[in-house]
Amino acid sequence: MINQRLVVLLGCMALIPLAVQAGDRPDRGERWAALDTDGDSAVSQAEAQAGAPRMAEHFAKLDTDGDGRVTAQEMQAARARQHEAMQARGEERYRSADSNGDGSIDLAEAQTRMPRAADRFVDIDADGNGLLTREELRSAMRAHHGEHQYGGQHRQQPPVQ
Repeated sequence: MINQRLVVLLGCMALIPLAVQAGDRPDRGERWAALDTDGDSAVSQAEAQAGAPRMAEHFAKLDTDGDGRVTAQEMQAARARQHEAMQARGEERYRSADSNGDGSIDLAEAQTRMPRAADRFVDIDADGNGLLTREELRSAMRAHHGEHQYGGQHRQQPPVQ
């Protein structure tokens, strides 16, 4: 379970650059506008409940100024906080998997702590040196998530202003 979480976490970390690029997609503003049914450039609790249930679940945390509305800036700040926390957890999990402390993951370490990565070790090990680096894992997760993430539903996100 921890190994699977590490792979997912490292994959999410790898997606941050893609998320930034996705912010420039033309449909991002359209999705936010669809949530913002009253057109006040923010999403209320009721609007979130109607159109973005996961956002509604976390509304109090997202509405940092407590005004009953979530602005694009509040969403961006929440994503930044989540990204920082995710990076810290990912780094800790990577270090935990690197049991010999050499800064990379060999096949034995992957088999012990990252079985899903071990199953694809040869594919992930881009330079073929028998060691997985953080960047190789990120690249593999980017490729994996890129295949799956953009074909499905996207979460509601505010336009970048």
